Amino acid sequence: MRIPALPGSIGRSIAPYLAAGVAALAPGLARAQVSIADDPAPRFAWRGHVANDFLYETETETDGGDSFEAWHLGLSGDFGGPINESILVGVSGGYRYADYDWKLDNALGTPPGYGGAELPKDPWGSVHTFDVAPEATILVGRQFAVVGAVPIRWAGETGAHGNGFIAGVSGLVRWAPIETLSIGAGIGITSQLEGEAETYPVVSLDWQVTPALRLATEGSWAMGGRTSLAWGPAEAVQLALSLGYERVRFRLDDHGRAPDRNGVAEIRSIPLEGTIRLHLAERVQIELRGGVAFGGRFRIERRTGAKLYDQHYDPAPRIGFAITVPLGWTAARAD
Repeated sequence: MRIPALPGSIGRSIAPYLAAGVAALAPGLARAQVSIADDPAPRFAWRGHVANDFLYETETETDGGDSFEAWHLGLSGDFGGPINESILVGVSGGYRYADYDWKLDNALGTPPGYGGAELPKDPWGSVHTFDVAPEATILVGRQFAVVGAVPIRWAGETGAHGNGFIAGVSGLVRWAPIETLSIGAGIGITSQLEGEAETYPVVSLDWQVTPALRLATEGSWAMGGRTSLAWGPAEAVQLALSLGYERVRFRLDDHGRAPDRNGVAEIRSIPLEGTIRLHLAERVQIELRGGVAFGGRFRIERRTGAKLYDQHYDPAPRIGFAITVPLGWTAARAD
């Protein structure tokens, strides 16, 4: 959908306030839940994409002296298009596998159960996460759109047989005041494993600052996401710097008699990453990433939700790559 451009003075007057608002998101991520979503232009042809990514987090140490490393493998995608000139529908989803390798301190006096700063045993091994989110977009005039989605997630350790499902509803209003800028803000509500439902902000942004510089949010309706500043004089190669927020709660397995049997674990961090993006033929994209996850923290709870363990861990270096392949084609409506 083409948006009529406004005078350049309007864009310049918006810029400093918008930049300040995006910067203000960073400290807030450490204190509250947030969903940072993609902000794609409305589509007037059926299309989508499939993406595969790999991430390795090097060994890092908890405040209690234990250490761990992890690797992640993910597959995600989306597909959607118009049912008429003002309503678009689609669905996104994904699967993620994570494997953790622990090295416990096992110092003299380590407690037989949880309650201290040290882990009495490996808290979990491999974790599976499934996401799906049907969504709909209603176009209101040439500058506004209302977007709604129903994100559903199942997350659990291998061997978990307890309830690992959460679901909610999210929505935002997207505004495109000029041709090169789109801003979205809204709210999401979702259930939690062994906890009360959470309400959190949903934000999206796509700002082509200059022909070579773009500031945009990247993510999905699942909780978390990132804001990325990409630069590239040519579309074939781009450099990007991103700041994000990652959080997952999952059901633990029900083996043995440990106090965490069938309990809940949570991992969260704030990753800062640099990326090299290579755009190949037919819009295929390859990303090479490297960075550090700050503010790392994980928590373990009983099945009732009572805390067993809650510790921070040191900044964790990470490297990874991703490949994205388009499905169908993209076509903007000619106004």
